[in-house]
This record gives sequence, structure tokens and C-alpha cells, in this order.
Amino acid sequence: MSDVKLQHIDKIYDNKVQAVFDFNLNVKNGEFIVLVGPSGCGKSTTLRMVAGLEDISAGNLIIDGRDVTQKPPKDRDIAMVFQDYALYNHMTIYENMAFSLVLRKENKYEIHQKVLAAAEILDLTDQLNKKPNQLSGGQRQRVAMGRAIVRTPKVFLFDEPLSNLDAKLRGSTRREILLLHKRLKATMLYVTHDQTEALTLADRIVCMSMGHVQQIGTPLELYYTPANLFVASFIGLPPINLFDVDIRNGEAICDDFCVTLTPEEKAMLARYEGRKVVLGVRPENVVQGGNINVNVFSNENLGMTTLVHGNLGHQKITCKFREWSNFKAGDTVGVSFTRKIFFDKDTTDAITL
Repeated sequence: MSDVKLQHIDKIYDNKVQAVFDFNLNVKNGEFIVLVGPSGCGKSTTLRMVAGLEDISAGNLIIDGRDVTQKPPKDRDIAMVFQDYALYNHMTIYENMAFSLVLRKENKYEIHQKVLAAAEILDLTDQLNKKPNQLSGGQRQRVAMGRAIVRTPKVFLFDEPLSNLDAKLRGSTRREILLLHKRLKATMLYVTHDQTEALTLADRIVCMSMGHVQQIGTPLELYYTPANLFVASFIGLPPINLFDVDIRNGEAICDDFCVTLTPEEKAMLARYEGRKVVLGVRPENVVQGGNINVNVFSNENLGMTTLVHGNLGHQKITCKFREWSNFKAGDTVGVSFTRKIFFDKDTTDAITL
């Protein structure tokens, strides 16, 4: 497998609309990179530029030390798995998986061995004589992955491969992709709008918005130390709680509650004395016991955890408690915040020391 370098990549369409701005990323050999963001953020366009399905307007694409910016898809040695499977319904599963190798006029024996090996990896051995319409959505997606595996490409590209599957199949197929990556030790670039896929699959996540990279980092880095309000709000389910607060005399104050800052937070926020900032608190960092009173309006038991939705005065808050709770609408629960993230209200960037 190979490393991939995207250097100052832009995508500008003929109508002068720019979809991707100055995209930079170094993908290490065998790394699993997930591009995540809302629809229209430029993630699929970026993947298609790597595949050669979209022209690169500016910048360079390096695969395995070779500049392939101007090379056609067939000369890039990549394999792409699409959202809609892109299988040939008149062919058997075996023929679908072998098709690209047949086009390359590889030896029939080698083709047979490669298809059988890929089918075993993906648990498709008993399905090889069937047609795609005889398989489930999850099985068809595995066939699409098998078709990519047999080519032994330098880079695997996945464009929202699970979005057509139901929730149960998404979970099982996601686990299969993760096991496939570990088994093949392959370099993979994966596009999704689903943050659960991003958090569970990625070695590193690239979070995008409106054509710009907002942050690149490990799942834990994006979750616990988001670069800005967009990343904080996009990553995390339930979403992060956000409050406008004033920084005064070692406290974060708003109309509905007051939080005493730790010494580290005081030092970090010293330059914001007398100014407003945005306080972010993830639902699991809201714990029972404290002087912040939440007026409950709904309670969702989720087995070993409970989501409690309520009001802090005029502001809404979601709490994720680690035990089964039975709060009723109208109850009041005292809480405190165990971990806080602060953002500059003007720039929306995270505030750090």
C-alpha cells in the first residue's frame, strides 16, 4: 500500500464556483482517513479528485511518491467503492468481482485465486454464483468491496458506502470494513456525513465545512479538543451544549447560572475578562449534584444511560447521566459541569492557553 499527499488542492468549476479551498493532507501508508462534514462541504469532490473523476484545478496529488495530478484514473492504481454499489446485474457475483481483472487481461488462474481469496475475506464464497438482485444490501456492498480488493490497489476510496443500508446493516458492515482494513493494512480514504462512522472507523478525521478543512486529528482530538464551534457542534451525539457567558472575576456568568473557573481556566481566559465567550459542555460532562438547576421537560432511558432534556432558565440543555433515571416533566435536578470548552465569540475558534 502507499502514502497519499494532497498539496494545496483547489476545485473550481467552469461556472467559477469553488468547491474545495487549499486542501492539504498527508496520508500515511496503511492509514484510515475519514472525510466528514455536512452535504455540500466538498468531501466527495475531494475524494473524486483523488480518484481522477474530477479534474484538480490547482495543487498536486502525490500517490506513492508519484505525481498523478494529471494522470487518468486507470493510471493512479486506486479502487473506489460507491454508495450505490455500481454492480452489473446481468453478471454473477464472481463475474462482477473478476470484471476489472478480465479487462486487464490477467491470467485466468490468477483471477480465480484472487476472487476466491476476496470472497473468503468477505464471507461471500457461497454467493459467487448468484446475481446481485439475489443478495441483501449489505451483501451487495461487500461484493463492491470485493471487486476493489481483487485489484490490490495502492489506495482504497469509499464514497458514503453505507448510506443506502438500514441501521442494523450499517453497524455490521461498518465493523466489516474496520476488520477489512486491519486485515489488509490498506491505505483508505472514506467519505461520510455520519459522525458515528467517522469516530469508529478513522485513524484520523478530516472535518470539512463549505469547502474548507476545519480540523484534522484523531477522533478523540476532534471530540475533546475541537478547533472551533463548527467541529464541536458537528462531532458528538447528542450535540454539545452551548451557552453565551460573561467572564468576570474568575467566573463564567450568564442570566441563568454561574460557573466558577478552575485556575487553569482563569489563566486561559484572562484576556477575555469582562467579555462574552461561548461555553461548550458535552452532555456526558453534565453530572448530577451541583448548584446549576435544570428544569426537566423530558427523560429518555437508554439502558445504562439516560438523556435528560431540560431548561436552564431560557436556554436548553441535554444531560447524559450514566445511570437509569426517571425524571418527570417539571422536576428540577441540580447539576455541575466536569469538563468545559470555551470559544471566542467573534472568531468561533476554541480558546486555548
